[in-house]
Amino acid sequence: MHRIQVTCPIFEELVILNSAEKIMAIVETLMSSEQNMGIREIADLSGVPKSSVQRLLAALEENGWVAQDPDTQNYRIGLRMLIFANTWRLRLELVRQSREVLKELCIESGQTVLLLVRDGLSGICLNKVEPGRALKLVADVGKTFPLYAAACGKILLSYSSPSLQERVLSSPIQAFTPSTITDPEALRNEIRNIREKGYALSYGEMTPGAAEIAIPLLDTDGNVLAALSIAGPCFQMEGRLEEHRHLLRKAVAKILGYPAFNGEEASG
Repeated sequence: MHRIQVTCPIFEELVILNSAEKIMAIVETLMSSEQNMGIREIADLSGVPKSSVQRLLAALEENGWVAQDPDTQNYRIGLRMLIFANTWRLRLELVRQSREVLKELCIESGQTVLLLVRDGLSGICLNKVEPGRALKLVADVGKTFPLYAAACGKILLSYSSPSLQERVLSSPIQAFTPSTITDPEALRNEIRNIREKGYALSYGEMTPGAAEIAIPLLDTDGNVLAALSIAGPCFQMEGRLEEHRHLLRKAVAKILGYPAFNGEEASG
């Protein structure tokens, strides 16, 4: 005897609605905490059964909505989810999730480490970690900077929309030092090269004697969330390009919650 399966649209809608309610309960629980959370704790606070929490977290993580700490196995809200939250919440979470990574990167590189985001037609420094003795840089926490100068600005500009790039390049371009690129066509070529390589370099473009390398933090759709850079005196940065690129990629992988860094391009 063949069993006849009857599909009930109303039942299917109830199942979908039930899953959606569980997902929202899990998301709200994670967003209400400043700490990463384990499955049992999420289940207790959200009221969602542990088996459902485990299953739904796996699906959310696969799509970048939540991230799992590879060391503790605890979960946090993924940066992709925060794109849909308001801007200040994303920035606060970026600072929180990257704080220890920036400290570690500063120790490993021996140079200043910067976390930066685009804010309109400018960039803004969200966080900075400096070694004991550091060259004074233009980018201080909360301070804005142009998108056309230095590695930190150029990386954000390179991963912005073509229309925004043209708005920046058609505006007056100030020369901060003799090394600042002020020709719009030369900047367009620089943007193309940065996108091809996946990183930006600068030598004395905003601060005389300072060098910087920056890479983007990209979501799963290739949208730029922020930029991470290493900056320091030219004489200390020269000859360390590959080392610094590797350190930056490893740091970005940690911030974005990748389970491991295998030497590939972590940011996209």
